Amino acid sequence: MNGLRLAQLGGEPGFEVASATLGGHSFERHSHDEFVISANLRGEERVWLDGRTFAAGPGVITSYNPGQIQGGGVAEDQPWQFVSLYLAPEQLAAMLGLTRLEFERPTARLPALAFAMADAVERVLGGDAFIRERGEERLTLLLAEIARVMGVRLSQEGVQSGGRIADLQDWLAADLARQPSLDEMATYLGLSRFHLLRSFQKQVGLSPRQWAMQLRTRRAQALLRAGLPATEVAHELGFADQSHLNRHFRAAYGVSPGDFQRALR
Repeated sequence: MNGLRLAQLGGEPGFEVASATLGGHSFERHSHDEFVISANLRGEERVWLDGRTFAAGPGVITSYNPGQIQGGGVAEDQPWQFVSLYLAPEQLAAMLGLTRLEFERPTARLPALAFAMADAVERVLGGDAFIRERGEERLTLLLAEIARVMGVRLSQEGVQSGGRIADLQDWLAADLARQPSLDEMATYLGLSRFHLLRSFQKQVGLSPRQWAMQLRTRRAQALLRAGLPATEVAHELGFADQSHLNRHFRAAYGVSPGDFQRALR
């Protein structure tokens, strides 16, 4: 069954993801204002790019610079499934800590990376806000890996000391109901999104959002011990609703908030 799903990431335009099943489809020659990165999951695509033709089967990642003339597709009787990222030039450069960039290589066969990208896109297209955020984080880290493979050199920007990560942890912990975006956290530290995630994970072992979520569930446990109803706990700590609290509390502690409170009596 053919179909196309799209989602925009972040508060500003400039980063979109797509998941497509378009058996027997082909695209006329065209171009984009954005960088386009696609991972082929099923089907044997023939790609036309700036006068050259090449094959892109399952596990192949293709990259297109803004303005490049492209086209392609699969034979009429073939299934075709792929995911794509569309990133404004200034958005991608900022995410990776660069002033500008251009992909040197248009294609590479990287099955593990292609299917990791597809998994992250599926998370972004899902209904759970926390899972969508995890997908966005994963895509940011994968973009850096894709950029290196396709011939883009990343800057050496980084956190100079653990104190800056500790400052971000304090800032997040001060108001757990506030859930800043990756861009807001990166701005707070003066880093790109990629270097924020890489530096935080290297020091803490979790992404900033994962770390904040485990702190929220820990504080939820304390509030439940104090006798606060689960609905109030969810509101106090910025969970979308009580079911959102239930899901993450159970994942962390093996019981629901209600069962936890009953066990205390």
